[in-house]
Amino acid sequence: MTKSELENLFKKLEITYNEGIQYMEKNDSYPRIVYFEYLWEDILASGKKYDGIVHYQVSFRSLEPRDPKLIELKKLLNDSDIHPRISIEYIKDKREWHSYFAVEVIEDVCSSL
Repeated sequence: MTKSELENLFKKLEITYNEGIQYMEKNDSYPRIVYFEYLWEDILASGKKYDGIVHYQVSFRSLEPRDPKLIELKKLLNDSDIHPRISIEYIKDKREWHSYFAVEVIEDVCSSL
């Protein structure tokens, strides 16, 4: 999966999503997604750099543990042959559910220089 393909999945959900910034203007909208990169990994072929994998955390915030939009996102990922391990926690002081998982994206970090 590429980064643009991942973002297109988010667009299909028709909910608020943002890259990297946890607290945004629409911070009180539910459900919402925040995603950010946390690991870069080179793909090597014959000892030379071929491409890269960027690991993103996708954080899904909602008011219910099995939000229909989270289920829809899971189905969209599964249809793209991505089967994430989704962790779920309840944030008591915010009264919200936080579901999060990792997605590997093909991306050449150095090409953005």
